[in-house]
Amino acid sequence: MTDVEPLGVRRMTPWPEDDHELLEQILKQSREAMGRLQEAEAAVRRVVGEGRGANDLIRVASDGRGGITEVRFDPRVMRLGRSALGKEVVAALQQAQSDAERQTQEIVGVALDGTATLPEPLDETFVRERVEQVARELLKGES
Repeated sequence: MTDVEPLGVRRMTPWPEDDHELLEQILKQSREAMGRLQEAEAAVRRVVGEGRGANDLIRVASDGRGGITEVRFDPRVMRLGRSALGKEVVAALQQAQSDAERQTQEIVGVALDGTATLPEPLDETFVRERVEQVARELLKGES
């Protein structure tokens, strides 16, 4: 099941008899990874980042893509001057987006960790060698 490449480097190469099993394993792992990525996509859509400003008189919500979905002002916030109000609103917006980004990164990180177990893709040489080997065996059988 191993081949020696130049410089003594060993790589795992399945025997031709194991091709079907290898492909089944790759398909299974790929489906599982796609399922995890789809679950992550759905989880990102449910993300709600929260931001607050002016001692909780301003509340902001952001979605998993950084879009602002809600801004609430307590009427008492109007006691702030324009400049202070503007700074508090911006800070609350940034806080909500940062919170949503953090949550999204956690979700995506977990999903991508699950893809680390995927086998290396089959390269062109491997596939070509297998096709040529099958063709040679078919020709031998006809002789």
